[in-house]
Amino acid sequence: MFQKDDMFRKDPDADTGTGAGTGVNSGGERAAARWKWLDLLLQDRFATAAALVLFVVAVCAVLGPLLVGDLATRQNLRDPSRPPFSLDHGWAFVLGSDSLGRPVAARLAVAAGTTLSVAVPAVLCSLAVGSVWGMWAGHHGGWRENVSLRIADVILSFPSLLLAVVVLYVFSPSAANIVLVLAVARIPVYLRTARAESAELRSRLFMDAARTFGTGSWAAIRRHVAPTVLPTLLTVAALDFCFVMLTESSLSFLGIGVQPPDMSWGLMVAQGRQELRSAWWIAVFPGLAIVVTTVSATVLAAWARLSTDPGQRWRQGLRRVNRLPGPPRSATGSTSDGDDSAAPATPAAPATEAATLAVEGLSVDIRTPAGPVPVVRGVSFAVRSGETLALLGESGCGKSMTAHAVAGLLDPAASVVGGQARLNGEDLLGLGARARRRLAGPGLAVVFQDALSALNPVFTVGTQLAEPFRIHERMSRRAAKARAVELMERVGIPEARSRADAYPHQFSGGMRQRLLIAMAVALRPRVLLADEPTTALDVTVQAQIMDLLGELRSEQRMALVLITHDLGLVAEHADRVAVMYAGTVVETGKVADVFGKPNHPYTQGLLASVPGRQHKGARLSSIPGGPPDPRSVPAGCAFRTRCPMARDLCATRRPTLAVTGADRAAACHFGKELADA
Repeated sequence: MFQKDDMFRKDPDADTGTGAGTGVNSGGERAAARWKWLDLLLQDRFATAAALVLFVVAVCAVLGPLLVGDLATRQNLRDPSRPPFSLDHGWAFVLGSDSLGRPVAARLAVAAGTTLSVAVPAVLCSLAVGSVWGMWAGHHGGWRENVSLRIADVILSFPSLLLAVVVLYVFSPSAANIVLVLAVARIPVYLRTARAESAELRSRLFMDAARTFGTGSWAAIRRHVAPTVLPTLLTVAALDFCFVMLTESSLSFLGIGVQPPDMSWGLMVAQGRQELRSAWWIAVFPGLAIVVTTVSATVLAAWARLSTDPGQRWRQGLRRVNRLPGPPRSATGSTSDGDDSAAPATPAAPATEAATLAVEGLSVDIRTPAGPVPVVRGVSFAVRSGETLALLGESGCGKSMTAHAVAGLLDPAASVVGGQARLNGEDLLGLGARARRRLAGPGLAVVFQDALSALNPVFTVGTQLAEPFRIHERMSRRAAKARAVELMERVGIPEARSRADAYPHQFSGGMRQRLLIAMAVALRPRVLLADEPTTALDVTVQAQIMDLLGELRSEQRMALVLITHDLGLVAEHADRVAVMYAGTVVETGKVADVFGKPNHPYTQGLLASVPGRQHKGARLSSIPGGPPDPRSVPAGCAFRTRCPMARDLCATRRPTLAVTGADRAAACHFGKELADA
């Protein structure tokens, strides 16, 4: 519906009101960016708690030796194995003491420094070397990639822990040797990850465009590859930090890791394992420190993965609630505390007594860090059995969002805040997940616009077409496969029996769209939602797909909702049309009536922009501007900023969808005048 990353974009001149980029302004922007990240972190309670834990661990690692001094090594054989949770002898003994009378809490603080001095350098070294190496190999490909992968395979053939045991057994065990061994052993993890991501990006068109501009290899890696690969690598690094900590603890537990008088959490666990029955706290508290630290690193890694990924970052600011705050919405999406002029009545819709699908006052909001954004506002329409209703409008007008709301396919960030969608009298929006699954297929089905993405690339088309029969009709694998072949023959797939074992990428775009339609109509649904079913297809294939949909609609007497911005398809294949603009329906009626005499200026503009013989040699008409951003829809009539008929009334009052004729309605203050003209 709108560019979700836009909510994070900032006008570079907003702070100063000028176009001059001063040092003060740059410093202010950097400070604002830091506060933005802090705000995102504070909105996630689990990530905040994890960050606090890691901060405490880091403080103990840095300041522990200075604050504790020799208290961690001072022995008191007169009072060994003191139980925990007592402050009689000072804070250092709150977690008890070990068999030599040394306070466990003080030793934990000092050991944190040793543990992190092994884990952090090992992870950073392997991350730096493996990431750069992998991006270089994946970007260039060829012999560089093959040689790099073979080296990684050789290193991975030796388990990290076993390799460390062998090396440390041959050489003297020390923290430096542990860092070196673990860093080398973990390089292939980052190398393979970065290589895979870079190889996938290598074939992207934006990389080809960068090459045409003369961008060098390292510049392309730095500017285009690294920002895309970095979120994944950071997540791997956080998980690897946990692995390295556990490996160091295991080595110390085996006696070939950190050696006394140095101490680490793993060494403390090893020293306390023999006294678990008599003094459990000596081993339990260091083990608990390892668990809490690694879990915190994992939680923070998940947060960092979303925050550093531009495609997912916007979700971080969302409140994790089921319903949106604020006053209740009316059927049109306006708040109930507004005046009557701003809150139109429920839109008029055709008679729905015999309607298979009846949508009334549907409103959908998207949760953003700045608050809820209405993207569908009071949409109403009805479609009967054997009828085709077209949802028509420019991109960004809410057509697909309306269909996804009806089908129950909304993104978790979006939610229905008002209205109903009744299928044969049953409200789809009020059904639970199990009831919706029962209706998916025999009740309502969807044809998506991108067939290649909608079909699973790792399963054959026969397996995917057979799945609805196995789920809903409990057919055997063989019987379902036979029905799948029948469906493929019905939608015009040649040699269906042999091609049922082929994969989606082995079919052309038109054939994949036919397969998607076959999957959607497999269980003879009562309603079929076709979302741009002819996108990216040539004109001949478009006609074939639409003819196929028309034949299936007539045979199965299903109601078809066609979502499109192609006026030609609507004129040729639809019975009725609902024109949408800015998340609302602005005109409805039979296609012949609406296209013959539109009652809304927006519909007039759409029809006038279609090239025709009368435009030959003349300037092509168009509607100035574009649909408004859902976050800043103009007050009053949403179309008034582009409308040639706009008057003062349009700026203060939002028009309602009112009857303008037999089975006709338009949301315009002057719709009746246009109908009578």
